[in-house]
Amino acid sequence: MTKELKLHSPAGAESAIYTWPFPDTEGKDGSCEIVDTIRWVCADYPELKIALEKTACINDYDIKSYESMKNICDKYNRAIDSILQLWKGSTIYKPNERPTRGHLKHILQQCYNKAVKDPDKLNQYEPFSPEVYGETSFELVEQMINYINFTDTDYFIDLGSGVGQVVIQVAASTNCKYCYGMEKADYPAEYAEIMDREFRKWMKWYGKKHGGYKIEKGDFLCDEMKEKVNNATVIFVNNFAFGPNVDHQLKLRFSNMKEGAKIVSSKAYCPLNFRITDRNLSDIGSIMHVVELSPLCGAVSWTGKPFTYFVHTIDRTLLEKYFQRLKNPKAKVNFFLIF
Repeated sequence: MTKELKLHSPAGAESAIYTWPFPDTEGKDGSCEIVDTIRWVCADYPELKIALEKTACINDYDIKSYESMKNICDKYNRAIDSILQLWKGSTIYKPNERPTRGHLKHILQQCYNKAVKDPDKLNQYEPFSPEVYGETSFELVEQMINYINFTDTDYFIDLGSGVGQVVIQVAASTNCKYCYGMEKADYPAEYAEIMDREFRKWMKWYGKKHGGYKIEKGDFLCDEMKEKVNNATVIFVNNFAFGPNVDHQLKLRFSNMKEGAKIVSSKAYCPLNFRITDRNLSDIGSIMHVVELSPLCGAVSWTGKPFTYFVHTIDRTLLEKYFQRLKNPKAKVNFFLIF
């Protein structure tokens, strides 16, 4: 017989409803999610944590028992309802704050568990095409965010955005002006729609805010994307398994990006020690700096070994300085003497 478990929203949104019994989701079933969700609400409401610890329900429960889980849900609901009623009209509670790092990771996992119904379908792709699928970890995206230091003037694009978790994480973690993702493959794009819907629902449920974002299905090599890429200040692309044709097409698009724009990729678009010569003036390395981020274990889905991403910054003054040195060989000598 199907039963329901409810969790009231601390922000006054519609209650979260779980159907019992729930199926296992990669070893983390609905019972564990319910308990974790209550704990994250407790992190925002210390009074709730104290109330639930007094009844021992937050530490004493059986995830395999419907009655035990209903008991913890009921006690949580009564406690949060009382707290919200007590604080009604006061300024103690400040909604619409961004979630903490740990809380956001929990929310993204909640959404992923609901959206990705069959993970095996994510790997049905054409090799060496833009449809090659691979997931980037929460920690690696966080590393990118910390390195770039997004501002409210940034426009972020994920080319080949998969199920959308990178776009969503940037939108929730930063004050980036807008985030956009495009995914061509059918199953990831389908799951991204659910991911998007679940994320907005849960953020509203928790009373947390996020920046504007949009995830669409389509080919990021289409003509319509050229203007978007030109206007972007940060591009993320998981190009590790892309073929030479796709990478070449991307280089052509990146060459028209704004000065100071950044491209974050899983494979470098030019050598770290690139030096301009008369033979490689047309190479994209002549207009960009590239740095390698610190390797992280478990950073990507296709290998457990330490993996790193590269950050390229568009800088056309490199080419200008090269031509200036050609015009004035003495200045070129002095330049090398100085450095």
